[in-house]
Amino acid sequence: MPQGADLYISAEVKKARPILEGLSLGGVSGAGLGDFLDMTSTLTAAVFREEGRAGGRPRFYAAAAGKFPSARGGLFFGASRDWEKRVSAGGIGYWYSEKSGLAVFLGAKSAYLSHGDPFAPPPGAESPAALEELRKGAVLSGWLDNPAPAFKRIAAAFGIPLEIPARRLLFGVYPGKGEDYTAALTLETPSPIQAAALVRIFDLARRNIAGADFSSRPDLEALARALFAGVPRQEGAALILKTGTVSGRDLALLFNTISVY
Repeated sequence: MPQGADLYISAEVKKARPILEGLSLGGVSGAGLGDFLDMTSTLTAAVFREEGRAGGRPRFYAAAAGKFPSARGGLFFGASRDWEKRVSAGGIGYWYSEKSGLAVFLGAKSAYLSHGDPFAPPPGAESPAALEELRKGAVLSGWLDNPAPAFKRIAAAFGIPLEIPARRLLFGVYPGKGEDYTAALTLETPSPIQAAALVRIFDLARRNIAGADFSSRPDLEALARALFAGVPRQEGAALILKTGTVSGRDLALLFNTISVY
């Protein structure tokens, strides 16, 4: 994946399928990628803010590993008027559709998708060191830079005037029973003092929301259950949040809410 994206996400597709089908990132909905997800074992994506598309940069890049019908795919693309053959900056051919705004490369064991050249330009992105621990046992993981505006919108929906001085959000999602999951969120702040203040604020919000009536706003109930179910704690300059048991659908709602769009 390229450097400079706002959101990075990796998933074991089969185990995270209920979440992926509810995601809508970079202008692409997981619900519309059923056939593609059927062929995919692992998926990695990078998403850029719409307003950050300098120089016509694609809104997203995705790389998948699996088993793909590369030969039949070429026959399909070649026979369709909606798709034209293009060549990437690295000299590799791929298919592009102006109508759908998608570029696709299909190999036998790998696939690449984007809104432009599907092969991400070098240098590649480097994962934050703190993500390594979150990835253990996770079926979906990643990070979001500058999550403060998203959390401010969520807090406003609950009627809480909350400012989040976070530079990065890291996350890991772990399998439960059936289509249920748990998740761990790490909010990295500029200093331990700010992390300690956030622990107090989140704990107060958790207590206040515990008795709230969400009968008219089930979407807010799902967010409350995800963000305020567990007792917040501090690790250095980071705030650690752990969700209760959450459905794949509700986790997709959470990620859609805090994503860059």
